[in-house]
Order: sequence, then structure tokens, then C-alpha cells
Amino acid sequence: MDPNLYQASQPLVADQVRVKERVAQLYQLAVSPSQPQTMQARVRTGLLLVAALLLGCGLIFWIAANWQEQSRLFKLSLIEGALAASVLAACLWPRMRVAALFCATLVLGGLLAFVGQTYQTGADAWQLFAVWAALSLIWVGMLRSDWLWLLWVLIVALGIVMWTGRLDWWNVLFLGNGWQLSSWLNIGLWLALLCVPTLVSLLPWLRVQGGMGWWSHRAALTCALAVWSSMFVAQIFDFEERGTGAVLVCTLALVAASLVLSLHGRFQDYVSLCLATLAANVLLLSAAARALVSADVGGLLIFGLLGLGCLGGSVRWLMSVQQRMREEQV
Repeated sequence: MDPNLYQASQPLVADQVRVKERVAQLYQLAVSPSQPQTMQARVRTGLLLVAALLLGCGLIFWIAANWQEQSRLFKLSLIEGALAASVLAACLWPRMRVAALFCATLVLGGLLAFVGQTYQTGADAWQLFAVWAALSLIWVGMLRSDWLWLLWVLIVALGIVMWTGRLDWWNVLFLGNGWQLSSWLNIGLWLALLCVPTLVSLLPWLRVQGGMGWWSHRAALTCALAVWSSMFVAQIFDFEERGTGAVLVCTLALVAASLVLSLHGRFQDYVSLCLATLAANVLLLSAAARALVSADVGGLLIFGLLGLGCLGGSVRWLMSVQQRMREEQV
């Protein structure tokens, strides 16, 4: 054979081999017998969790709607009975354990709210969420389910928000008297909440199946990025210059760190990367808006073009990263 013809045919042969390997992988994935079983288990788990959510919320809403018609003893007995039935169902039926304890966690919050409002304990709203999280942590840690950890993270997040005094952004961001120290405490609390799924994955007796609770991690990351981005925006538009640049730099560094960690290493996750990219765009566009706030119509045009550029660049970059992640998994 002619050597030149042989060398020219080698890339074609290599491409054919790669195509055959990819077709074989796709065929094996298509005929894999475990896929329908996995899908069935996921659908069953999702339906059970939705049912538990509807039952828990329905009980709380029913008590609130019939506040005057029923006696205190009847309401207390009903909530306690629902809590006991949920825990008993978790003990007797292993397949329903996650959904039953999910419902029990919601009912526990309703019980604490009912006791606090009926008997006027004098506790603040954030104390209710703190006790709620502390009591539910017992079975959340024992069962080691990412869905229960997701609910627990949301409860703690609401407790942190309630700790500010009122449920509005002005108090969430601690923009009041002595707000610098409170801002640092706010940053630390949300950072601690973000570290909870990571700490859970490091402890063998708490670790969820798969090692990392991704849904609880994503929920904590969403809450933390939302607060940090809002603090950055509030800081950069603080025309009275009451704040310190250190808080602004700290929130910027935390968002950048979330972006880098979601892209590489142990915390690589495409959903988390999208959330961090969105937060980075908010920071960039808010900084641009602050620089162009005193400009005329031309500044508004520049801001619009910059926003379109951030949108197009982010989508293109995220699509390339998604393709790279898929190739690494294969």
C-alpha cells in the first residue's frame, strides 16, 4: 500500500472507531434495564413527597381557616395526632419513611406556631423557627435524606430572615443603625448555612446517599447568593456612603468563590454554576448602573448593550461548560 494513502486513511479509521464506541454507549444506555426502575422509584418518591406537602400544609391551613369554630383542645389534639401518625407511619412503612417524616416536619412547625400563638409564650418568630429546626434535626439526621435536609435548610433560612425583625429586604440587609456589625453577622450566618450540606457530606453518620446532598446545597446556595447580591446592590447604591468597602469586597469575593467552586472540583454542579453566574451578572450590571447613574440617554443605551452582552456571553459560556461536563461523565 502507498504510505501516503495509509497515513491519510488513519484519521478516517479513528473517527469510525470513535463513532462506533459512541453508538455502543448510547445503545447500552437505551437498553439498560435499570433505567425504568430508577424512573419508577423517582416518580413514586416525588408523588409521596407532594402528598406529604399537601397533607401538612392542608392541616395548617385548615386550622387557620377554622380558628374560631373549633376549640383549643380539639386543634391541639388534631395536630398532635397528625404528628404521631406521621412518625408512626415512618416507623412501620420504610418506603413511606421520607414522605412521612417530611409531613411530620411540617406538622411540627404548625404545632409550635399553634402553641406559641394560643398560649402567648412571648417568643419571637425566629425562636419558633430555631426550635423547629432543632427538634426536626433529630429525624432529619437519622434518616439521611436530601429532601429532608432541603426542608431543614429552608426552615433555618426563614429563621435567619425572621431574626432581622420583619420580613422585608430593608431589615434582611440590616440597613439600620449600627448596620456594619450586623452586616458582617448576616454574611456569616448565610455562609454557615451554605456550609451545612458540605459538613453533612463529611460525617459518615449524617451523609446522604451519593455523598453530597445536592438539592439542599442548591437551596442554601440560592438563599446565600440572593442575600449577598442584594447586600452588594444596596452597598453600591448607598449614596450617603454609610457603609464600608470591606462588606462590598467580601460579598463580591463570596460570589466569585461560589462561581469557581461550582465549576471545578468536588462541588462541581451545573445548577449551582448557573445560580452563581446569575449572581455574578447582577453584581456586574449593578456596578455598571452605579457608574452610569448620572449619565444621559447614552448611558442607558450602554447599560442595555452591556446587559445583552452579559446575557449572550453567559448563555454561550454555560452551554460550553455543560458540553464539557457531559464529555467528562462519558
